[in-house]
Amino acid sequence: MNHRLMVSDPAIRKQLQLAGLRFAYSRARWLASETRVLGLQLKHNRISSAQADLKLEQLGVLDLVYPELMSAE
Repeated sequence: MNHRLMVSDPAIRKQLQLAGLRFAYSRARWLASETRVLGLQLKHNRISSAQADLKLEQLGVLDLVYPELMSAE
């Protein structure tokens, strides 16, 4: 494989992978928490659809909600 970033020491590579996976896992849990709160706010009319879209954009997940719109760019 030809990667731009390559760590030749297997032990260091494994530690970097584990650290990256821990970060990805914690980020996924944070995103799940944020989107749960957002969904409840929207469901109970505490925020508008426009406000929800703005928050989704801020979270960087608007393309997950509206994938057909994002592919037109």
